[in-house]
Parts: sequence; C-alpha cells; structure tokens
Amino acid sequence: MPVKTYVLLEHTKPTALIYQRVNANQRVRLDKRPVDHAYLKQTFMTHEGKNRTARLKLSCNTIWQDEQIKADGPNIPANEQFTQQERDAVKFVNEILITNNPVVQNYLESIPQYDKWWEPKDGQVGSSDEKPLYTLLDKEVEAKNTNLEFKKRLKAANKVADLEDDLVGMQNLMIRLNGSFFTPPTDPLECQNLLIEFVDDADDAMLDALLKEEKDVTIDEKVTILIGRAINEKIISFDAIPDNVAKRKGDGWIAVKEISSTYTVEERKRYFAEFISSDNGKLLREDLEKEVKGQETIINKTKK
Repeated sequence: MPVKTYVLLEHTKPTALIYQRVNANQRVRLDKRPVDHAYLKQTFMTHEGKNRTARLKLSCNTIWQDEQIKADGPNIPANEQFTQQERDAVKFVNEILITNNPVVQNYLESIPQYDKWWEPKDGQVGSSDEKPLYTLLDKEVEAKNTNLEFKKRLKAANKVADLEDDLVGMQNLMIRLNGSFFTPPTDPLECQNLLIEFVDDADDAMLDALLKEEKDVTIDEKVTILIGRAINEKIISFDAIPDNVAKRKGDGWIAVKEISSTYTVEERKRYFAEFISSDNGKLLREDLEKEVKGQETIINKTKK
C-alpha cells in the first residue's frame, strides 16, 4: 500500500506568539502544533443521507461500527476501548501524519475531519457539526505552493530592500501594518531589520498586506498612518487632556475632539478616525496632513 501523508489545515495553526528559548541568547517561534489527533470515532450523516458511526479498529477491515459489531462479523462491541496503537495511528506530530495502513487511510478519508469529505458526491453533501482538520498532501501541488510562497516572500524582501533609503516610507509601512499606536524606530537600519523580521514571521495574509500597492491602500489605512505619524511627531495626543484628543499649539495643547477616556485607546482612535474622515473633521484632517508632511520633509532632509 502506498504511503500517504496528511497535514493539518492552516486554520489549526496557533495565532498566539509563542516562543521557545533554545539558548541564553536565542529563541524561536513555535508556529506548529507539536501534537494533534483525529477522532477515533465519529458519528455523522453520510452523503447518502444516513446517520453512521465510523470507528477505527485496526483489527477490522471495515471502518463502520454497525458492521464491526455484527455477530457474524468481527463482533467488536460498541464500548470496546481503543488501544494505544490505534491512538497513535491518528496522531499528528508537528502537523504531519504519515501512514501506509489501508484501514487508517480509509478511515481518515471517510470522516468529516478530512477536508475533501465536504466535497459533494453525486450531487449530495454530507452533514456534520465538525470542522475539517487535515488534508491529504499532494506532492505536486505542495511543490507549486512552496515555490509560490518562496517567490512571494522574496518579493516582500525585495520591497523592504528597496525602501532602504526611504525612512519615512518604512515608518509609514510599519504603522499601516501595526496600527496607529505603533512607534517605529527612527534609525533606518533598525526599521529595515524589523521589517525583515516581519517578512520572516509573516503568513500569507501578512505578506499580502506588506505587498499591497500604494494605489490599493484604503482610506482607513491612510487615516491610520496619518494618526500614527501625528502621534509619533507629537502633533496630537490622546492623553494630554482628559476625555479629549488634543493638538499641540506652541508649548501646550488644545482640545480638538471630545472623546471619553473611559473608552479603550483603540476605540478612541477609531472614533477620532471617523471624525477626521467626515465633513465636520475635514479641516482638522487637512491641517494634520500639512503638519505631518512638513515633519516628513524634515526627516528626509536630516537623513540625507
């Protein structure tokens, strides 16, 4: 029987930033599940509209429990305990399960945890509350995807390299990717190094965000950058005056938009972004754009 490789789907990857220290000066991000398991027993409605229970029993050639318990068949009771060998047969280690056992392969490809199970058969679909967990690795498709991912990551790295002499461009990109309250470094090399780390750790969606062309940047993203730059250049402040967004005037601050401090910082930023994007806040937005532009010009001249 040919060997088959099953891999966990992308949505199973951890979203939390979890790191493991490998020595006193280095740590690595854990972005794979060390261990996961497919169910050993699952009840669902088949594509033929029948409620059936699939169960993995390595001593039996059929995966269906009703056939396993027949008196003239294997006669395996419905409450029989699973063996350690059966548990290990559906065990994913570092998101991969490799097996040449035809019973295990048949079982894995016949339950709703297999992503292809959800494809219609003869115009009929199965029904289950379960979400797919894994897919069968297609070597040719995987090779193409790996190549495409490499090229996308290379394109992202080249974009970062091309921004080497554009400190403002790197800072604005970092604010767009991380939000208005992110403080980008003022050193060009440090900026570039952080963007390189971003590319190294990025998933597909993060790479797409970095590679977005200027013409495709949304109004909301442009406002995010504007607010971020204004905060970093100390043109505006969300905490200088309680319950207000304040704008610098000389050596002091004046309130420009009342927003309660009981809201979270992100909520206050969102309300302020909505305000300066409206007709009522148009003059303030234009004023901020002018001052931010002036500061960016100073930054570029200083760098040169």
